[in-house]
Amino acid sequence: MKQCPNKLIVFPHNADLDHLGAARCLLLRERDASILHPVRFRQNAWETARKLDWFKTVKFDDIDFSALKTVYLVGITHLRQNQEFVEAVGKVSPRIVVMADRPATLPFAVENEICDSMSLTAWLVNRLRDNQLHFSSDDMQIFRLAVTEKTWAGLSGRVKSEDHKALAFLGRQAMSPGKIANTVVLGMHDGQTSLYRNMLKNIEDIQPGYWPVTLIAVRAGNHVQDIEPVVDTIWSDISPPILLLMLTFGNFTRVWCRSSVSQIDFRDIFADFRPTRLRNWVYFHFSGIGHEQNRSRVLQHLEKNLHPDLTAGDIMSASPQCIDWNASVRSAFDTMLKFNIMSLIVMQNSEFAGIVTRRDLDRALQMNLLDSEIGPYVPTSVPIVSPATPVRVLKNLMVRYNLTRLPVLQDSKVVGIITTHELLRALPDYLPLPHDFLPLAEQATLPAPGELEKLLKLVFSLRIYHLLHRIGRFAEQKGVNAFAVGGFVRDLLLERQNFDIDIVIIGDAMPFVVELSREFSCEYKVFDRFHTARIYLEDLKIDFSSARIEHYSDPGALPQIEFSGLSNDLYRRDFTINALALALNPEHYLELKDFFGGYNDLVNRRIRILHSFSFLEDPTRLFRAIRFAGRFNFALEQDTQRAFELAISREAPEKLSLKRIGAEISRCLNEDRPQQIVADLFSAGLMKYLSPEMIDADILPGRFKLIKSLIRRFKPLGEEIDDEAIFWTGILSVIRNNNAEEILDNLGTNHSRRRLIVQALAAIKSVPAVVNKTDDSDAIGLFNLLHELSLETLLSLMAFSLDKRNARKILHFIMNLRAIRCGISGQDLIDSGVRPGPHMRHIFKHIIEQKLTGSHFTHEEELALALQLYKNL
Repeated sequence: MKQCPNKLIVFPHNADLDHLGAARCLLLRERDASILHPVRFRQNAWETARKLDWFKTVKFDDIDFSALKTVYLVGITHLRQNQEFVEAVGKVSPRIVVMADRPATLPFAVENEICDSMSLTAWLVNRLRDNQLHFSSDDMQIFRLAVTEKTWAGLSGRVKSEDHKALAFLGRQAMSPGKIANTVVLGMHDGQTSLYRNMLKNIEDIQPGYWPVTLIAVRAGNHVQDIEPVVDTIWSDISPPILLLMLTFGNFTRVWCRSSVSQIDFRDIFADFRPTRLRNWVYFHFSGIGHEQNRSRVLQHLEKNLHPDLTAGDIMSASPQCIDWNASVRSAFDTMLKFNIMSLIVMQNSEFAGIVTRRDLDRALQMNLLDSEIGPYVPTSVPIVSPATPVRVLKNLMVRYNLTRLPVLQDSKVVGIITTHELLRALPDYLPLPHDFLPLAEQATLPAPGELEKLLKLVFSLRIYHLLHRIGRFAEQKGVNAFAVGGFVRDLLLERQNFDIDIVIIGDAMPFVVELSREFSCEYKVFDRFHTARIYLEDLKIDFSSARIEHYSDPGALPQIEFSGLSNDLYRRDFTINALALALNPEHYLELKDFFGGYNDLVNRRIRILHSFSFLEDPTRLFRAIRFAGRFNFALEQDTQRAFELAISREAPEKLSLKRIGAEISRCLNEDRPQQIVADLFSAGLMKYLSPEMIDADILPGRFKLIKSLIRRFKPLGEEIDDEAIFWTGILSVIRNNNAEEILDNLGTNHSRRRLIVQALAAIKSVPAVVNKTDDSDAIGLFNLLHELSLETLLSLMAFSLDKRNARKILHFIMNLRAIRCGISGQDLIDSGVRPGPHMRHIFKHIIEQKLTGSHFTHEEELALALQLYKNL
């Protein structure tokens, strides 16, 4: 007998607890509705449903479809979820309401009741609560079980606020954990299990850029709901370092990516697909032509945008030191000592033969073999790597063969060497450091290229950014690596402008600069002695040098130069904050290279040398340490302070010429706070190497510290003031034995500055007594005394030798009298019939004296007065 329900609730095939809970909510809202007997129910859902008093169903064959008024499709959005019923109900015209989390695609018109939640039960419970409906204890238990299973107890990445709201409410219902555990199934259902097994059958290992990527690309015949538990299970079960999982339905592909390697960011790699973050996954989807074509598209994108794993070529020291097979052990010792290295590449007939280390030479020394040929004692069975060998392989080789260095060869030519030092620096930290050891080992995180790009555009103009990018592209074309180094990088990180741009080229910079000057159509200059060059681009000067290593024959001597790699080039620098480099080649543009912890020292505001003999090797670094500490308000690091004091105690600056000492002091005088830096030079005992008298800063004139402010006061005059000449005048004015001019000659002071300083020193001795006797109102006397003195000399007098009363006289002269001049020239007098001669000077002097006493003349009046004076002579 046919049954004629007006309202019918219909489940999809393989319905679960959530569908059951949603059906109960509908029955509470529509009490005259019936439930269509499900074709397939999940096991746990069926076990729960058949114990419920309200779960009374109507079989499909017993329904009179013509009597149906309203049909509620619970979670059915497309035909295949319950094809038999959908086709049957399509032949009649009842009101059809679809309750799901997405719009339905069915072959007839429906009303979509979109549930903005993961669980249908959760959404319906919240709506019933809004209508003030109360639930029985049994209903609360069913709802709690349904929402718990669907949302994985609220842990699913798809959980929404409606789910949390329902879980919070249903959590009030007391239920034993055992009952929940025995009823709820958080595992995979049949469709998920089938997909999981299919994925395990399609695992591929690929190596784009030498990265170990596990690829799973599957074509799915049927649409599977809740795929996230499947991909999570795949990740847990096979535990790959990098996983790329693709699932294609027809032409539509969904992609999940995940990596335990911190260097890989799939959001950047697949940025064109606009990926999103789903918990620990990066997810995106797209439509294409088909499974194979979509797979190829994703892999091509991966190959293109996944930067290769770090390789030997990235970390090696280029141009390693070599020695011939027939050279003596003594010669090898001398070479290692000369370049401060612990190994040498041994060559035989211009081909690689092996590596000899300091340990090998020590054994030869013990056996009295210093004058023997080195060849027979060289280990030759050394693993050889190429520049493309991944760092992971290098680590494996060093551990397996108990090595501390590996040669890098390309086409049988030695191009570099890798030591454990470079290798350890290159190996990434896969785990964060333990908190207990952070003070001991933590380093500041280096800024990423993207951050440095923003900083470069902020601190400098776009012109500098594009110029460096262009130089990097040109270097790439020429097959060399280019790096911005030194003060430019340091000041960029400190957000200070510095247009002294230094660029290091790995290899020979000279031919590179010649070709670059042609590319830029600019001038260049080569400095052969230090193998450096400079190009001139409008108002910019950019210095280029070859990556090199320096060695000193004696402390304080100028260095001798040899080609080297970037690490050795930076190691020769004075302080770690100046040993930073920015890569310019396009592939690594603006990647910061910090081999010696310079960035960490910048962050912690300290000056640190790179090795303990740095100050003894080059004592000018003592002056530079004081200068940089004063400029940046940094402090010397503890070991650096100890090395500084040791170099002073050993009188290291005595090895320096007075010219080099003067050059360093001049640089200090050009800082923003020169008076403080000079005081620090005195405190450190460095000024005595300029003159033995300079042992205490108190010897300087009292107003020495006010020079900067005094100079700023007179800047509005519009005259160029030589600040350095005034500072040197103050320093040399305290020397009593009249050898200041000799010191200036030894300093190599240029002629114009020397003339200013000598004039000022002479004026300091002769002028004060005369100024003191000159009355304030004697304008003519002041003018005659001071008008031939330079502005630098006048400021030196005010700063170093006059009291306030007499300094005011100088100030009065500068502001009111110094600019007084004759309005007529000698040529004007000659044109008016005056014969040239000494009398012209007398005429001009008389006119100026008239002006000094307050007279004012037009040009014609002044010329008439001059002619009258000429007649009266």
